[in-house]
Amino acid sequence: MPEPRSELKSGVETTLERQSLRVGRFLMAAGTSFLVCVALVICAFLGLVPWQAALQGSLGIVVLAAVFYVLFRSGLNLHFADPSLITEQVACALLLLAYVMYYAGPARTPLLLFYLVALLFGVLRLNARRLLALAVLALAAHAVMLHLQYLRNPGMDVRSALTEFIVLAVVLPWFAVMGGYVGRLRTRLADSYRDLQRASLRIEELAVRDELTGAYNRRFLMDQLAREHSRAERQATAYSVCLIDLDHFKSINDRFGHAAGDAVLRHFAALVPQELRSIDAYGRFGGEEFLVILPDTGREGAAACAERVRARTAAAAFPELPAGQKVTITIGVATHVKGEEVSALLGRADAALYQGKAQGRDKVVAA
Repeated sequence: MPEPRSELKSGVETTLERQSLRVGRFLMAAGTSFLVCVALVICAFLGLVPWQAALQGSLGIVVLAAVFYVLFRSGLNLHFADPSLITEQVACALLLLAYVMYYAGPARTPLLLFYLVALLFGVLRLNARRLLALAVLALAAHAVMLHLQYLRNPGMDVRSALTEFIVLAVVLPWFAVMGGYVGRLRTRLADSYRDLQRASLRIEELAVRDELTGAYNRRFLMDQLAREHSRAERQATAYSVCLIDLDHFKSINDRFGHAAGDAVLRHFAALVPQELRSIDAYGRFGGEEFLVILPDTGREGAAACAERVRARTAAAAFPELPAGQKVTITIGVATHVKGEEVSALLGRADAALYQGKAQGRDKVVAA
């Protein structure tokens, strides 16, 4: 069964938003990588690194940045298990750093810090196991680089190289473990934030919803009335209210029990919205009374809406009650008159409601 167009649109918007965040993170990483180019050029000016090595290292950084940029912009990254490609970016950076180290000479020691910089980009996205794997990759690449240097120059200071490797062998795994710990804290914090958001939404929902029926409560309806009244006074527009009362509801409770009465209220609360527009407000006003607020609706339109609600209720089967037991409602309708207070409007609707009850119930009476 095909997905609704709105759901497809929402999914596309979410994918585009996430892709934009990934591109932003990549650009930040690429900007940091270019700092290595600056460091290499400065070392070359100072004679610490051969110009050929500085240029090759810088070219490698530019090429890698271009490759990953194309992957993100083309959407090919979405075919990977992790579309952010953090592991791949950090791994390429570590291998390229090891290549640069081979030619770095005296500048190799300060450039070792860039191993940590490369791993740092994985802290907020990768777990400890992946960070540790990347640390092992960096150590292996550095060990191969040192071995190749020794083969090229057997007279190199082996003790200094061994000390350098031992320090890296201690620092990089420790950094990976601590990075994994920080990542777990970040994940827990994000989960706590989402739980807090859900709880906040739930509290807001409880503040405006009737606990029994799930419809809006009196507090929300009064706020809506105040807003609609203010708008109608400013723009000289009409709005109407329908005050609904379930007929003989006390006898339903007495004959069939309060559980059946509660079920009737819930069932009725689900019927009314089927006859309303999306801009209309509706909820439980108190006890077995419900209120409908109809913006931009005059007396005739409100009476017609109320009649549809009345007819639907009279024709509905309430499974909570014995077969053949009908539920009817009486509705009082009132339309706002300019300069009239909300309390007066509700008073007229209430008077119309009681007029309908006096006329035999199951009626709509417009004030």
